Amino acid sequence: MMPTYSIVGVTVTDPELFQRYVDGHGATLTEFGGRFLAAGEDFETIEGAWPGQITVVHEWPNRGAFHAWYASEAYRPWKEMRHAAASTNLVLIDGLPVVPDTDAD
Repeated sequence: MMPTYSIVGVTVTDPELFQRYVDGHGATLTEFGGRFLAAGEDFETIEGAWPGQITVVHEWPNRGAFHAWYASEAYRPWKEMRHAAASTNLVLIDGLPVVPDTDAD
């Protein structure tokens, strides 16, 4: 089974409340097998328009793990806080299978 990645574009509308969300929701993510791969405001848009002032990338064991977390009672109050503190765009994408390097000695 391939991992799934969530990519989030965030526009913060209430910085103090959003910081509380950032500081508090991480334990719910790891409980469902998620982990942060990248996050921050220092990203570079090469083509087109990218949503948000912050980009976050998470890795999940699979889509089911993401959906279980997103619908969980553990994450529900944090999701409500995020909705009150920011607008987001969120996509899921599956990882590619690892192909062995046949050129390696």
